[in-house]
Amino acid sequence: MLEEKMLASFKDTSKVLMMEDSDSDSDSHSESESEIESNNIITRRSFLKTFTGTVAGLYFFGFFSQNKVSTTLMPPQATIVIADEVQPPQPSIINKPFINALKHIETPTYDRSGQAVHPSVIDFKTEHGLETWGGFRYWMVLTPYPHFDSAFENPSVLVSKDGLNWISSPGIKNPVAVKPSASLNGNYNSDPELVYDPDRNALILYWRENYRDNYEKIWAIIISSNHKLSDKILCLVKPWDRRTGLVLSPTIWRKSAELWYMWTTDGNVTMHLHTSTDGLTWSSGQPCSLPWNTWNGGYIPWHISAKPNHLKQTIDFLIAGWPKNGTMKDSQLFYATAPMSQPKELSMPLNGPLLVPSGGEQWDNGFIYRSGFVVEPGESPKFRIWYSACSKEKFWYIGYTEGTLDNIVKRVTDR
Repeated sequence: MLEEKMLASFKDTSKVLMMEDSDSDSDSHSESESEIESNNIITRRSFLKTFTGTVAGLYFFGFFSQNKVSTTLMPPQATIVIADEVQPPQPSIINKPFINALKHIETPTYDRSGQAVHPSVIDFKTEHGLETWGGFRYWMVLTPYPHFDSAFENPSVLVSKDGLNWISSPGIKNPVAVKPSASLNGNYNSDPELVYDPDRNALILYWRENYRDNYEKIWAIIISSNHKLSDKILCLVKPWDRRTGLVLSPTIWRKSAELWYMWTTDGNVTMHLHTSTDGLTWSSGQPCSLPWNTWNGGYIPWHISAKPNHLKQTIDFLIAGWPKNGTMKDSQLFYATAPMSQPKELSMPLNGPLLVPSGGEQWDNGFIYRSGFVVEPGESPKFRIWYSACSKEKFWYIGYTEGTLDNIVKRVTDR
């Protein structure tokens, strides 16, 4: 069919591309080609002269006939490649990052700056099968961070009915944890995480307290469905140790009532896994695998978030980090995954980041930071991402984007 269309399109030309069966000698294209009469062969040069006006602009064209010589047009030059010059198709991965949000969402903050980082989001309908909890479908914890001022970096709770329009939670006064004592000496809060515990029918809000060169602590507060707060609970203390590093960005998955996992980073290249039987008392960390150590030349994982993917029996991670030869100002968002049965064995199946800073004068043109997300189940799960980012003018905001991994990864097995 394809040969007939080509011949019909150029029936007025004196040169015709002849396609000849090679049943008798299918393993030798060159021998069969030598038997074609020379006056009926279109050479590459004469073909281009004849066909250039017609084939220019084609993105892809080719035909394959059993036991026939194959001719394929390849972009972007739209030239003919003779079959004996075609290499076997090589699998490859094309990576197209998620689309940056054109505008950031509005996040009311107790300091009235509206600047915020470290979002951690729960969608009760998608993740827990509840239309609402405490009167709202979406709950978020974040920290204000106006122009990098850590004195305001205290966990605060927002709620929403649609995931885009957020208000302070009725009955909860922000911040839910005030700045630590001796904050002038280097104490500050950071890195909140929000987890739902169905056994308690309560949210657990975790956050990190850092006392520079002294210790690190993980705290928790329990939030009831009527918006009441417990006293804060000390979950983990780690004395400062330059060799073992920090306890950054706790992210938590409740696997069951008796088994909880918490991953943290150390500020260098290592991620640690902690365990708990109640979500409040945690073990010391055990090192995880380090796929980012060699990924694209090596990356530093800084801030992390994790969610279970029950359909695929995996744990999905969004990691904010930067190349080893870069700085925080080069931070991007990338993806990792681990089997539920082996939560320390992370891998990075993509060949590029999920999200990078935008260009121009956009609000997120500086660097990408800690992000929260929800995975909508399905054969091709949708990632709904609330990401924090900094502008080149040092303003911090949170934006929303969504998509599937199919949107950014395409495996090419033939052309």
